[in-house]
Amino acid sequence: MIVPSCRDAAEPPAPSLVAAVRAAHEAGARVASLCTGAFILAEAGLLDGRRATTHWAHTALLRERYPAIEVDPDVLYIDDGDVLTSAGKAAGMDLCLHLVRADHGTAVANALARTLVVPPHRQGGQAQFIPAAVGHGPDHALADLLPWALDRISRPLTVRELARKAGMSSRNLARHFHAVTG
Repeated sequence: MIVPSCRDAAEPPAPSLVAAVRAAHEAGARVASLCTGAFILAEAGLLDGRRATTHWAHTALLRERYPAIEVDPDVLYIDDGDVLTSAGKAAGMDLCLHLVRADHGTAVANALARTLVVPPHRQGGQAQFIPAAVGHGPDHALADLLPWALDRISRPLTVRELARKAGMSSRNLARHFHAVTG
């Protein structure tokens, strides 16, 4: 069973929905929540004593409202066997691909990811959120490098190679990259 995100995480979920999710889990269903759907699983008691996540903007509320949950704000999704949670909506796609991979194998999950034009698996966590816009135009030190790198994104690029292309040291590249991309 997949529980989609709530319209408003601040409002308690409908008791009938909570009861249906709890009953499905008690009947043996694996239950996965997307984004703020974790609040429905939490209200049903399915996350008590477990590690769980939700969208980074709502992790504090989840932790405050349900102290029996170990809330992890830094991951894309958590698979705790029969109960799974994901961060934002894009992380929900990561979780769904994980479920396909677990149930049907890597080849099927990779084919599905290709059809959806998404990576089959993303490393990292919610820190992938970039608060600063990527700079565009000729007014920054990486204006030529970033489009060049994007054209070659399908192959590994080393920091040394990027620095050489930008005409700067690796440390200087790191400083400029952080300043431009956040």
